[in-house]
Amino acid sequence: MNILVTAGGTSERIDDVRKISNMATGRLGSLIADRFLENEEALVTYLCSQNAARPRNPRARILPVSDVRSLQAAVENEMRRNPYDAVIHSMAVSDYTVKYSVSSESLAAQLAESVRDADRDGKNLTERIHSVLLSCYGGPQTGKISSDIGHLFLCLERTPKIIGLFKALQPKTVLVGFKLLAGVKESELLRAAKNLMARNGCDFVLANDRKNMDETRHEAMLVGTDHSAIRLHTRQEIADAIQNRVMRKIREKRQK
Repeated sequence: MNILVTAGGTSERIDDVRKISNMATGRLGSLIADRFLENEEALVTYLCSQNAARPRNPRARILPVSDVRSLQAAVENEMRRNPYDAVIHSMAVSDYTVKYSVSSESLAAQLAESVRDADRDGKNLTERIHSVLLSCYGGPQTGKISSDIGHLFLCLERTPKIIGLFKALQPKTVLVGFKLLAGVKESELLRAAKNLMARNGCDFVLANDRKNMDETRHEAMLVGTDHSAIRLHTRQEIADAIQNRVMRKIREKRQK
């Protein structure tokens, strides 16, 4: 039985010494991996960020990644080479990556030139400025950006949604997605979880709110395609519930 668990959080380069990351630790993902590994028949591949918590069980196969691009490559490679009975996608994937960085002085000069050009040729100023912002700079800077720059602007662009790859590459895998929001009503959280499920073919989604998480507490709901919603209160309860529901789903699929 092959299980893929993603955990931790990706980070995106600003320059050779700086990056943008998130608060994900991988602790929950490591508990989930260890819970599956209690079954001697389970083989777990743990796809994680460099600093993520790792499973205690030495049988876990560890595949470290860094940014969204390396995560996408690893997912595509794994899903094309190895059949997986289930994927638990707990990793917090960066929604944006750095398109370029620029000092306020350089950006102001480019925009001023854009305004002059628009006045001369009568073209739409908004469109010209938008074009400048998108095209006049390259990718993340090599080397180290000088700390003498008073104001630094970063242009971010959206990253691909990794969760959509799993069912596209292996339609029969059991997929658990994760939806994290912050400070919302429960009805909004459930609606977002169900939207994630519908868009990506998830069999289950763990819906959680940042306000209900701390060092010892992690309140969440495990939502299923059968409209069930199990309330959970700790990371260990979450790991147990995911393992139990996923194993049951795998058995059901094998009996068909």
